[in-house]
Amino acid sequence: MSLGLVKEIDFNEFHRGELQQFLGDGRGANAAVAMPSGRSLTIVVGNDAWTYRSTGVDIEVVEGRAVGLTISLERDAFSDFVNEMWSVFGLLYGERLVLEVGSFEHLVAWEPVLQSLWFDRPIYAATESSDFVGRNGQPLSLNQSFTLDDDADEMSHFLQTCGYLVLRNVFSAEEIAAMNEVVERERQGSTPDDKRSWWATDSDGNEVCCRVTYLAERDQVFADLAADDRLKAIASFSGAQLLPCPDRLDGLGVVIKNPGVVEGLSDLPWHRDCGMGGHFVLCPGLNVGVQLDEASAENGQLWFLAGSHHHAAQSLDMSQINGLPAIAVNAQPGDVTVHFGHVMHAAPPPSSPTANRKAVYVGFHVPELFDVIGPGQAYNDVLFTHGDGRVRSVEETSSGN
Repeated sequence: MSLGLVKEIDFNEFHRGELQQFLGDGRGANAAVAMPSGRSLTIVVGNDAWTYRSTGVDIEVVEGRAVGLTISLERDAFSDFVNEMWSVFGLLYGERLVLEVGSFEHLVAWEPVLQSLWFDRPIYAATESSDFVGRNGQPLSLNQSFTLDDDADEMSHFLQTCGYLVLRNVFSAEEIAAMNEVVERERQGSTPDDKRSWWATDSDGNEVCCRVTYLAERDQVFADLAADDRLKAIASFSGAQLLPCPDRLDGLGVVIKNPGVVEGLSDLPWHRDCGMGGHFVLCPGLNVGVQLDEASAENGQLWFLAGSHHHAAQSLDMSQINGLPAIAVNAQPGDVTVHFGHVMHAAPPPSSPTANRKAVYVGFHVPELFDVIGPGQAYNDVLFTHGDGRVRSVEETSSGN
């Protein structure tokens, strides 16, 4: 990946210069919303260290170590971190981050604090994000859906306001059947070591395929889908100039929900699609999901956190969504979901023992991305660093398994 769009960051100069200015501008008070008083994070680079500490109402940053959560990075890894080339997750999976003291869970809780400080990105709060208003000044129904025959300006406004969009009956039953046929053939032909598929383990100890990538390179059905005029029209709702990426960033990939998964990265927690890194070039980006099967709680469905696409990357689990505008999407084959990559979304485990939902995703990104990420490259490549082809969960990776 080319680094031409990012600048090298000196560890000490950044903390003594730019960061002190950020603190003087009041960013620390905004960041402290997400961190209880007394918590600290020490970042070590070589022989140098800086400690971030929450007072409950502000963030203090002082030179030196403290007792508590401590990580160490190489100088280039820290520069990549501040440039949003890589996140804490990407650095962990890439084995470029050492957790000296504390838990990875506590480090994840610090990431939105750092993003608020470094990039002036707001912390998500329901009181700030629950007022969703339509073009007519009336409240939006967050569960509403559209068809391609509806007003394009209305759909664009909903997408840009809420961060997601649900479109009904975009593809015919015949088109969905053709896609399912190719997906099943490619799933059957995939193996855990091909690095073009993701695998997990179910409760019976079976290895199950949970994702197949680069479908446009495997069959003309999906090569045509990448250039489909319906998807181009949907991408225009973003308000940005976005191009499809069939040959990079995993290309066109199918997500497959399996029941009873106990190991592996199959049932995705709340996350952003720039969660491994690359926000500086992946966002704004759009993911268009063609539903190949029914989406429901039983069969595995997608959730969105409305309005979260302008905010820092906070940690969240399903037990914390009460009171938040978290929307579960029910869909039928042929429906399409659309979301900005930076919006918080989740795909929790299906409740049915026979679940087998599939959805094909087509990514659309800014032209500058093609200067940074080449054909066949993807941020998700870092998930394969163990060498056995199996994609591990965060818990497995952080524990060294």
